[in-house]
Amino acid sequence: MSKRIFCQFCGGIAHKHGKTSKGTQRYKCKYCCKTFLSSYTSLTYLKHGETLFKKFIGYMIDDVTLEVAARNLKIDVKTAHYYRYLVFHAIEHYQEKVKLSGTILIDETFISIKEKPYKIVRPDGKNIRGLSFNQLCIITMISLKGECVAKVSSRATAQPEDYKRLFNMNIGKVKAFIHDGNTKQVQFMNQYFVEKVNPRKVQTDNSTTELVDSLHSSLKRYLFKHAGYKLKYLQHYLNFFVYRYNHLVRGNNKTGMIKNKNDILNELYSHVKKSSNSIRYKNYLSDKGITDILEKIR
Repeated sequence: MSKRIFCQFCGGIAHKHGKTSKGTQRYKCKYCCKTFLSSYTSLTYLKHGETLFKKFIGYMIDDVTLEVAARNLKIDVKTAHYYRYLVFHAIEHYQEKVKLSGTILIDETFISIKEKPYKIVRPDGKNIRGLSFNQLCIITMISLKGECVAKVSSRATAQPEDYKRLFNMNIGKVKAFIHDGNTKQVQFMNQYFVEKVNPRKVQTDNSTTELVDSLHSSLKRYLFKHAGYKLKYLQHYLNFFVYRYNHLVRGNNKTGMIKNKNDILNELYSHVKKSSNSIRYKNYLSDKGITDILEKIR
């Protein structure tokens, strides 16, 4: 049986459509009728040039909504969705490489599950009240240097094994943990024989939770601005938020911030180019994201 070829533009089934003068196989989509080559990569057939794609990345860095970016760049929103996915895919494993050192603040924040396929309701049809399985737990850690990580762990409260599975790779030369007394967090921190400070019990200038609280506020504002996102893509949004946050923290003035943004733009474009061979439009359409977490109920 011959291998199916999928359209790189709409994901539909394509068929052979002659060859180029150099002998490269050409394909034509049965649905959108666009043609493409068998040597296609994500960047080879970007609908627009490098300059426009970099402008799009610049809008992402400036936290502009997708609709506004598409309108200003005069591109289709679907095209903008795909371009954003290219960036998300390029930094998919970024957080695995982040190492936090020194004093680390650890906390949780929650996002409501409002999408009907994943929302749990009572037999009488009413919503479940309180901290429930209708909330996704996001565990965050941030060092006093301002470098952070943020990952979706589970529905409702995270368990010690969630902390270990997701964050053992991110712990470098830690000197102390600052936490809020969560027993699950304490079980995770007990792996490391360092000082553990609970500001609720010990009030000192060095044990405030303001830094992690500020991180949560920035994260919630970021997600609120992109309120139309699908919940299964939440970790992709967190990866980009963390990537941008960790890079921008280096700029301590306006000039430094502008330079950092330009560096991020060029670095992101370089990442997209390096990973382009493994990205296809059908990957964007079929990406399951955190569907496994959304469907899992303990």
